[in-house]
Formats: sequence, structure tokens, C-alpha cells
Amino acid sequence: MEVRHRPKHSANCLMAKSDDTNRKSPQEVEIDHLLAEEFSCDPEFSARFAEVCKLTFQEFRVQKAVPEPQLSAESGYGDLLVEAEMDGCRVALLIEDKIDANAAPRQAARYAAEAQRLLLDGWDRVVTVLVAPASYKGERESYDVAVNLEKVREMLDSPDPVRREYRRKIIERALEKKANKGVKNPDIALHRLHSDYRKWMEKRCRDEGLGYQFPPLREEYSRGSSWIGGHGKDKISVEGFPDIFLRHRLWTDSKARTGSVDLIIASDLASDEQERLEAKRPARAEISSYGEMRNRYQVSLRVPEMKQSSGFNEAVAENALEAMKRLVACYREWSKP
Repeated sequence: MEVRHRPKHSANCLMAKSDDTNRKSPQEVEIDHLLAEEFSCDPEFSARFAEVCKLTFQEFRVQKAVPEPQLSAESGYGDLLVEAEMDGCRVALLIEDKIDANAAPRQAARYAAEAQRLLLDGWDRVVTVLVAPASYKGERESYDVAVNLEKVREMLDSPDPVRREYRRKIIERALEKKANKGVKNPDIALHRLHSDYRKWMEKRCRDEGLGYQFPPLREEYSRGSSWIGGHGKDKISVEGFPDIFLRHRLWTDSKARTGSVDLIIASDLASDEQERLEAKRPARAEISSYGEMRNRYQVSLRVPEMKQSSGFNEAVAENALEAMKRLVACYREWSKP
């Protein structure tokens, strides 16, 4: 639970960690420093992250970002401490980064205790934040906020596309390493469905001259892995349109009993562009915000579900491919000058 307290007296900031380098994976350490640099150098990233942390403000200005700070003697070390000024108040974000390591004993409780100490030490507001892949279980409910690492990747931006992609690939590599560490209780039937799906889709796309690139088949899939397409190398890319990608949810939920094909626009849209997108959307298409990103959208079409219990269904795949073509045609028309 987030805690607040009015300042009583000032105190020294947390000290940066200088040793104990073996307690984290190299990927987690790299992300610690990546986020510290983004908070220090990109005010827009800082504001986007603060909004995802459910903070409301007119101005959010980072004063210092300390990777792997030393907490109090009882709380050990953290991953990242962000000190900021928010509309005249002193605000701290205590961030824990996770890739695939299990939570340390009472880790969230130690962060909460440190937040209380900071409040008593003069801070106006302290938020404990877990940054982890969407698939990470851990102690999500025990932090004030849990932010998916996939969302953080989309928050990284830069006027220089080379720099933007370089930074995003740091997170992509960490996510890919987690995905490739092996799957508990792999689902053989689901792997067969994914395999048959790709063979059929790739042949149809070649036959029709469609420039859709599907992600490579994984060695294993866990039960419930319903997504085809996503971030990084897992996305369904569209030749000639680098700012969009597709994904196919083979099923959504047991009540709806439908799947969904989504076209994601991976760049911010101005208000007039949003209005044109609304006007150009295909019949029965739904437009929604993309995750928690401001001004980024996905256009979705419902399709019949496809599940491993019944295996690959060519009729459903045909329906999904037609949905992809309709969505791409919509974007092509919408993006004309």
C-alpha cells in the first residue's frame, strides 16, 4: 500500500552501492543503469513513468537517479532510487527490477519499511515500484505499483531512431533470455498448433505477396501461451510500415470465446490523427489505447478462437489473415498524406 507523510525534518539521501556485484544477473544490472540514465537525461521518459506510477502532477522533475542504492541497515540494497520534485514536493521512487530471479525473502516488505523510513526522514511521498516482465509472478501485489518491462520498453524514446532502438534492444535481449530459459510443463499440443499456424500463414503470405514477417517458432510453449506476435523479434512486422506491427491472440477469455487480431501503432498520435483513425477504422473494429502508453493505439478485430485442444483450424486462420489485411489496408489509407 502506498504511504504518504508530511515532512518533519530533512535527511541525507541514500548512498549508492559500490560492491556486492554478484547479487543480480547481468541483465538486471544493465537495466538498472539503463533506467537510471533515462531518468537522468530524458524528462519525458520520467514523466511517462511517473504517470504509470499513478502520480498526478503539473511538473515532475528528476533531481537524481541512483542505481543500486544502499538502503537502511535492515533493508539492504535496492535496485534504483529516483529522487524527484513534483509540484514543489519531494518524491522518491523505490524501484525493484526483476527478470527471472525469484523474489528475495520479504523483499517487498523491506521496500515498504524503507519507504516509511524515507517519509519520516522528510520526503513528501514515496512509491515502491516493481519493474518486471508481464509473466513474472513474484510479489506484485505487495508493491505500490507493478510496471511491466514490456511497457517500459515502449516508454523509451528518442528523436534519433538508432538510439531509440539501441536502448529498446537492451530490454528485448533480457526478455528474450527469460523466454529462452526453458518452459515449465511445456504444452506439446500448443507447440504443434503454433508450428502449423506458421507454416500455413507463411505459405499464404508468400502466395499472395504479403509482406508480413512472423516471429520464429520457439522450442517450447507453456500452457496458456495464446499470443502470436508482440515486442521485438516476436512481433508480426509489416514490410514498408516500420511504425506498426500485428499480433494475433488465438483466444481471449473463456466467456468471450473469441480471438483477436490487433494492429498496434507504435508512435504517438496527435488529436487530429486520432480522429482520422476513428473515421477510417474497419467495420466492427475496436480502437483502444495501447497498454498504458499515452497517445498510442491499437485497432482490433474479433475473430473465432483457436485452441490447442482442437488444434490448428484453417478456417480460423483464413479469418485472421483477412482481418490482418483489413487492418493494414486501414492503416495504409489512414497514413496517406
